[in-house]
Amino acid sequence: MSVSHLESSLSWQERRKYPRYFVGSGLTLAIDDASLQESIGLAEPDDISVGGVRVRNLPACENVRVGDHLDLLLVDCEDALTLRGAVVHHATTDTFGVEFRDLTTSQIVAVGSVIDRLHRYMGS
Repeated sequence: MSVSHLESSLSWQERRKYPRYFVGSGLTLAIDDASLQESIGLAEPDDISVGGVRVRNLPACENVRVGDHLDLLLVDCEDALTLRGAVVHHATTDTFGVEFRDLTTSQIVAVGSVIDRLHRYMGS
């Protein structure tokens, strides 16, 4: 079996670099268009991983396009992280996926800490 055939037969979950974690509540996103340097609005993450986030409930969702570069402020009960990302797909008319870009080691650790807190919060 060829590598390309094997890759195409894998589900999207099996091709992910990082596991995704569902976000029920407790996490907010403030989103800016990096190229226009203007606020797009507040949204909620649907799920998150060290590699990216699925955004939902952004009022200006229809204005966001694949390839757009975004500045994100990820806020939970203990921390606020400034991250950069790019829109990689529109999942539905009101959700889209953002891949984090150029994360420093400390940002990767901080996103992991947010995920750990969400996981603990959802387990309690």
